Amino acid sequence: MAASREYETFYREALSKRFPADLPIEEIRAYHETIMKGYPPAPEVRFEPFSIGALPGAWAFAPDVNRRKIILFFMGGGFTVGSIESQKNFIGRLSAATGAAVCAIQYRLAPENPYPAALDDALTAYRWLLHHPYARSKILFSGISAGGGLALSLFLRLKLQKIAMPAGALLFCPWVDLRLRGESYHSNKGKDLLSSEMLSWCAEKYAAGKDLADPFLSPLYGDLEGLPPLFIQTGARELLHAEALQLAEIAQKQGGSITLDVWTDMVHAWQLFAPQYPEAQEAIERAGQFVDQLFKKQ
Repeated sequence: MAASREYETFYREALSKRFPADLPIEEIRAYHETIMKGYPPAPEVRFEPFSIGALPGAWAFAPDVNRRKIILFFMGGGFTVGSIESQKNFIGRLSAATGAAVCAIQYRLAPENPYPAALDDALTAYRWLLHHPYARSKILFSGISAGGGLALSLFLRLKLQKIAMPAGALLFCPWVDLRLRGESYHSNKGKDLLSSEMLSWCAEKYAAGKDLADPFLSPLYGDLEGLPPLFIQTGARELLHAEALQLAEIAQKQGGSITLDVWTDMVHAWQLFAPQYPEAQEAIERAGQFVDQLFKKQ
């Protein structure tokens, strides 16, 4: 199916407004927050702030959600930018589509807080949920872009520490290879809203000298055996497209239950921009269908 006219208009305008990758991090963060203010959450979604020690977070409750069904959400932004506030639109829609309460955390950002700060914060949040206690069979991880990679890295951390897994994960355009080795970094150059230069900078600042092939940084290179079911959504125009396909292939070969959802004309993290074009909301609803099917099997 061809992309909607609304999406193609958004795509052309967004391509013309891409900002340079060499701006100071403070300006990049401010630009991101300014752009995302144009996508506020739906008024019917209720947000409740909380904290786990020094780690801030927010609950999102769409109307009529099951508050015992939890999605632990990790924001996108290359581990260097982004906030719960800027992604509330997506978070709220995720709650509505899945019928779950979304628990979003403001994990620490690089370069001020490089690896393993974000991963430590993700583990802290999951432990906190288990101690409440919420049933792990009713918890899913979710993340977009770097947050999707972080969710996968958290699975590897749980395996290492022999901590029980949640029910599954929703990975939207996950960044799982900080070495930027995928073929689509070349074939989609100039087609995506991201640039390899920006991603390389983010990887360098987050890793802070660590080996980018370390599975806890680039979970594509980890042992993916024994993971719960994964929903992986990717756009064929995005730089990260090839690594998402590779992730699905490797995980499936290692015995995983994988649902791969490929969108032909979409760029990286197109799901963030609902309701500007219908493909964003439709993509989120696909994730909701996966969640419905997953819990029906339990």
